[in-house]
Amino acid sequence: MKKALYLLVPVLFFIGASYLLPSQKPTTETVSVAMPADAVIRVMTNPQEWTKWFPGKKVNDSTFTYYDNPITIQKVLMNGFKATMINDGMEVSLDFNFIADYNAKTSFTLNTVMKLSYNPFLRFKQFLQLNSAEDDSKRLLYQIQDYFSDVSKVYGYPIEMQKVPNSSYVSTKQTFDHEPSTDEIYALIDEVNEFIAGVEVKIVNYPILNVFREDSSTFTAMVAVPTERDIPSSGKFMLKNMMLGNIVVCEVTGDKTVIQKCNEAVKNYVQDHRKTSPAISFERLITNRRTIKDSTKWRTTINYPVFQ
Repeated sequence: MKKALYLLVPVLFFIGASYLLPSQKPTTETVSVAMPADAVIRVMTNPQEWTKWFPGKKVNDSTFTYYDNPITIQKVLMNGFKATMINDGMEVSLDFNFIADYNAKTSFTLNTVMKLSYNPFLRFKQFLQLNSAEDDSKRLLYQIQDYFSDVSKVYGYPIEMQKVPNSSYVSTKQTFDHEPSTDEIYALIDEVNEFIAGVEVKIVNYPILNVFREDSSTFTAMVAVPTERDIPSSGKFMLKNMMLGNIVVCEVTGDKTVIQKCNEAVKNYVQDHRKTSPAISFERLITNRRTIKDSTKWRTTINYPVFQ
């Protein structure tokens, strides 16, 4: 009888002590990313983008595995998501949200609630695992932070802010009843180059191009070549001066479809960062498209002048 009592008392004490442990543990962690909230919203609310930025491996439309821990996405919001993670048998509620911060930054906050089992033995085991589960939740947040700190990942292209390299340009333009071909564009560039050669001024960079649609059947192509100094306008050749300020630049390799997608990404970048522009955007033709016939090898930069 006494032996049974000696065994029963510690067990009862252990059970009683287990029930004195908290039934759950809430945590909150906040980090900041140098990315505008508009860009975060565009990526997070697009279901097709989730496999790119959400840590772990996708199982189905609502479930991921994160270091062998299943995460079920319960609700996607305009400013975050709610989910449940099972961490070594313990249920962890995840409430992720973000808010716009100063200077085109965004604050990410992850609220977690780790829920302990009602089973006293399991409850005690889970209590000992709380720090490990909390570390896993923070690691999830930090990996999301890493993704959204990378401009190339969020926008799909290596967009960066630079300084306008050249001020003096000689430009000309021509209207077409069709989208101008590569040969027609380079014919215009050749005319500008010949004019510059005639006044013996040095060309200092690659030519730039802008093609825009006037209406359903009319296109205008404008080309310009940068020179070491101003050349006065003459006939169809016009002096153009570009402010030596800030410019958003992105280099891309590919055909017109790739260039257009990059152009759209740059426009999103400019809008997301609330930049205004003193001039139209343009392409700088790094590759001579007339001699390199394979359009997948065309190197082009998208350039968007902006105020600070």
